[in-house]
Amino acid sequence: MARPRTINFRDRLVKMFSRSLLERLARDNGAVIRKRKVAPNALFWTVVLGFGLGRERTIAGLRRSYQKATGQTIEESSFYNRFNEGFARMLRAAVGLALDTVPGINRALRGPLAAFRDLVVTDSTVMRLHDLLQGPFPACRTNHTKAALKMHAVLSVNGAGDNSIKITAERRHDGPVFRVGPWVQGKLLLFDLGYFRYQLFACITRNKGWFVSRLKRSANPVIVSVNRTYRGRAIELIGKRLNEVVDNLTREVLDVMVEVSFTRRVYGGRRRRGRQTLRVVGVRDPETRRYHLYITNLPPDKLLAEDIQRVYAARWEVELLFRELKSQYRIEDLPSGKRVVVESLVYAALLTWIASRRLLSEVRRKLGRLAVRVPLHRWAVIFASIAQELLVLMAQPPRQTQLLVRLISEMVLHEAIDPNASRLPLLQTVETRTHAYHRKAA
Repeated sequence: MARPRTINFRDRLVKMFSRSLLERLARDNGAVIRKRKVAPNALFWTVVLGFGLGRERTIAGLRRSYQKATGQTIEESSFYNRFNEGFARMLRAAVGLALDTVPGINRALRGPLAAFRDLVVTDSTVMRLHDLLQGPFPACRTNHTKAALKMHAVLSVNGAGDNSIKITAERRHDGPVFRVGPWVQGKLLLFDLGYFRYQLFACITRNKGWFVSRLKRSANPVIVSVNRTYRGRAIELIGKRLNEVVDNLTREVLDVMVEVSFTRRVYGGRRRRGRQTLRVVGVRDPETRRYHLYITNLPPDKLLAEDIQRVYAARWEVELLFRELKSQYRIEDLPSGKRVVVESLVYAALLTWIASRRLLSEVRRKLGRLAVRVPLHRWAVIFASIAQELLVLMAQPPRQTQLLVRLISEMVLHEAIDPNASRLPLLQTVETRTHAYHRKAA
């Protein structure tokens, strides 16, 4: 059967943000007070799709993109003045509206993940800023960086839950930013040591959710039972602290239940102690012969010890998001010393990512059975290469861009398919249990 030749890029983007919606957002957030030469609709799509012109993502580069797409000439000061408090609020509101509609894999999880409603990964990344922004965005290491912001992301992998993006100063710790509640029920949460808190683990368990985290080196819980026994002269583990025995073990897999204690929040003027029984799994590294230790509330009958490390590797889905934002959509190109300009560019990059995901969903739908061969990183490169053409499509009348639509569609449908048919995306390697752990170079 012949492959479909065209994709209605404009229609997919307009469904995400129509002209009337953008005008309302601009009006409600104070981005425009009266009608001027720079229309909210054109300015919005310029900052979302105009990042690809020039070596840096600057206001000057965006102005050139605007002029190229619309055919209008505009003074530098007039264009720069559009990046105000109201425009930053408009872009933030647009991110809030569109974030929960980012398509995921749009299917049930498989293999060792099949028991969960959704897979949720969270992490943060840091971006250096101009020194003039050290007031609103103080950095942690001021000896070489005075200002930096931190972006906290919560990502639903299969699209069955809410996504979240929060912007704070670098000094803001990851843990307090990440809040859980009834929404975690039946979902598996993966996070790194920045979120390691026994209070958080207890809250996830209380709300009937599941989690896997690496175990802090300083953690030294008491072993209360063993999930896997070994024949012969095995070391007695029950009643001992983990750090007392872990270096003396020779088994390839360690799987034990431990008891941890922690301080709860102040309630009714009193601070109480809490206890929880959790599971610690250790998988021996074949090179260093040391254990990679993980802590979880998953029972052995829900996820095997050998699968814990593979499943935790899926946390890299959020790292791939950060890499895409930085390498393709230039979220780190923040040369301005004005807070509103920096915030506008950060939210614009997030909207670029959202638009990219919406179009990827359409490309995969058009490709049918070949959709599994369109990896995220490959699509991100292709999207960045056609962003300027997409901006022209959004700025010009449809009848004047029919040929451009056909040319872009043919290129996208051909180039998006990975020629290596046997190469699986990260999530599928986890689901098929083919993911291989690779130790980071020292």
